[in-house]
Amino acid sequence: MKRFSLLMLCAALFFFTGCGDGGSDYDKYGDTGDSAPDKDTADTVPDKDQADTSEDPSDTGAEQPDGGQETHDEDPADDSDADKTPLPENFWATCEGIIACSRGCTEGDSECVSECYGNGDADGQLNYRRWRECFDSECAEDKTPECSAEKCAEWDEVCNVAEAFDYKVSFPAPYGHAEFAGDFSYILNNVFPSSENDVVMGSFVKGNLASMQLAGQGTMISFVRKGKDAKIGEVLDVYQVPYNTGTKQPGNPVVILRIKIDSATAGEHVCGFTDESEAKFIVGEIDENFKISCYHAFGTGSFKIDNAEIKNGSDGHLKFSGGTAELFSPQNIPELGGDARETLGVEACSLIQ
Repeated sequence: MKRFSLLMLCAALFFFTGCGDGGSDYDKYGDTGDSAPDKDTADTVPDKDQADTSEDPSDTGAEQPDGGQETHDEDPADDSDADKTPLPENFWATCEGIIACSRGCTEGDSECVSECYGNGDADGQLNYRRWRECFDSECAEDKTPECSAEKCAEWDEVCNVAEAFDYKVSFPAPYGHAEFAGDFSYILNNVFPSSENDVVMGSFVKGNLASMQLAGQGTMISFVRKGKDAKIGEVLDVYQVPYNTGTKQPGNPVVILRIKIDSATAGEHVCGFTDESEAKFIVGEIDENFKISCYHAFGTGSFKIDNAEIKNGSDGHLKFSGGTAELFSPQNIPELGGDARETLGVEACSLIQ
């Protein structure tokens, strides 16, 4: 892949320190090219101490109650929580919550619907099954709240179907998909790059988040860095950062594969949403203080570490392959009950149309 001059990279990454070299398995995915991204933001990379806080029925049906999720135009970042009535603590466990959660699933995704059902308690699941059986039978040609109220009145009232259908889910689940692989022969120790030798000029991730391509249209840089997460301890972070040749600055969004040091060993590994997970797959935005200011998505999936020599500098080596992840907005993670911002302790980024 093509490399920038040392002078240009140092000017862009003046806050970085360290040096090294690396290669990438991304060649199999194709080069991203050297054109500059459309964004003119002059953003930087997260601070090293930034913490990321972050019965299954077969007959629930793959079809959504309304025949598919609508696209909403409102920007969640502009919503005022002060104007909203807080959801009951057990909302996602109720029949209403199961229906509302299911409306965030993409059409035909029965696994997502089953995740929503699995978050229900015994009463919520029982009421949902009874309502769904009636709704699928009586409203097969008219999957609307009006038909539910007319034809399934008893269970419609119990499940508060009209309110559940009206619940705004701006982020489908999943929100995107990623494939990743990389081969890095240098590991930075608690610092960021200062020379072109510290980075791979290219991406280790391909995929999309809504309509946004994770590899972008411009030049990308990737690197591996040991750091510390305030909640989970020492981690190995693999960064993918857009590089704007116009502003000579890193940009957004940033992709991070965060692996616990103890899990950075050869073999199969899992990405999850919580601090207990071996690894996290993160898509976020960074601010002028080098902190993650908001999160677009977290990924759940798996990857294989082929070689791991977790040593500083050129003695280090990290190679991983076969990585795949389904991406979920923190505002709609069915496995965590839907809106998981409070559970994960994060702010969500604005909606990507």
